Amino acid sequence: MAKTQAHKKDPQLLLKVIKDSLVMQYLPNPDEAIRRNPKGLKLYDEMLQDPRISSLFLDRRNATQNLPLSLSKAEDVAVKDYADRYLSEKSLRKWSSYLLTDSLKYGFRPAEIVWQKDEDGFYYIDALIGHDINRYRFGDDGQMYYDQGNTLLEQPYKWIIHRIEGDRYNAPYGQAYMKSVYWVWAFKKLGWQYWLTATEKFSVPSVYAIFDQSDPGKAREVAADLAETVSQMVGGSSGAFANVKAIQQISMTGSVADFDILIKACDLQISYGMTGQALANNVSDTGTQALGTVQERTKAAAYENDARALAYTVQRLIAMSIELNFGPDADAPEFRYDTGDYASFADVVTAINTGIPVSKAALYARYNLPEPEDDEDVFTRPEGIGMSMTPSLGAFDFADMGTGKKKVLRPMMILTRSLNPKR
Repeated sequence: MAKTQAHKKDPQLLLKVIKDSLVMQYLPNPDEAIRRNPKGLKLYDEMLQDPRISSLFLDRRNATQNLPLSLSKAEDVAVKDYADRYLSEKSLRKWSSYLLTDSLKYGFRPAEIVWQKDEDGFYYIDALIGHDINRYRFGDDGQMYYDQGNTLLEQPYKWIIHRIEGDRYNAPYGQAYMKSVYWVWAFKKLGWQYWLTATEKFSVPSVYAIFDQSDPGKAREVAADLAETVSQMVGGSSGAFANVKAIQQISMTGSVADFDILIKACDLQISYGMTGQALANNVSDTGTQALGTVQERTKAAAYENDARALAYTVQRLIAMSIELNFGPDADAPEFRYDTGDYASFADVVTAINTGIPVSKAALYARYNLPEPEDDEDVFTRPEGIGMSMTPSLGAFDFADMGTGKKKVLRPMMILTRSLNPKR
């Protein structure tokens, strides 16, 4: 009787069946699974070991962190000096990176503020300490507790909390970025375990031998010699056996050909859950420019939303610093990320050239331009020289330009003579 052959599956059909399956739609809430897991929220750290999840997580985190940021100049001289010393861009990026990374990972990140006092009596933020994320709890009124609810954390100027999609009274634990792909990740992880088992069976086949030997001790010696010889044969060697009737291979039925389809289907669902779009590297052959544009807009919206929420949290740190040192009536500098909510610098230059009034203070604060200290510190373009908006490859490099006996340093840009240069 002829051996029955398994029906060969169409890869595209299999992918569609897995993608459209209702399995992922009726699984329990990931929060319940995570709470039952001994690792708790630290389970999300394990999920970051998946290459697809890790790449999408870092893409969102880094895109937000790489946005330009600015801190407005305070009118009060003392506040301005304090901000220049203790609210530098380096410090602001350090705090925001820590808060954003862990809040994306766990949904929320409480941090203890560690203050130091300088020789002039000013308090400044020295560090943010997070502590074990699994030991934080929130009460019905939004109050935060630590150590299974035994310690109330309400000291002023001591704690800061950043959340993703949540607040004190509504979803105080926030929304973990990877929460929606937990079950897909678990399903994919099982697929990897299946693949490792299957490839072990196929690449190093198990064998058994039938040989003549009535003495149990001699039988064990022959079996040991046989095992050593077979291991050499697997590596490409050959050998001969005495008193052996037959050597048989224990084989598996089935195939791992569908493994790649399984992983692609899981990665597709992960892309849906973490970006809102399906276009990814492993399906780029079916993508179009329109799909790519839609995906970039969707991702950009997420980055901007993260940046705005993070700016509010960092602003609270700045407000704490100013209030602690200068009192509640002092105006704190305004912190913001450049999310493209206002005109680009090129549009501002165009407005100036067409005679539209523009705020000088806003230019220095919003575009982080170095403000001159006095009239002698001002550098302006020489009269009669037009300048294009596109710098050369060596933009803002300086070169010696002879002017008689003296040499002056002028920025090298792509310069074009105006139509009516002044002599």
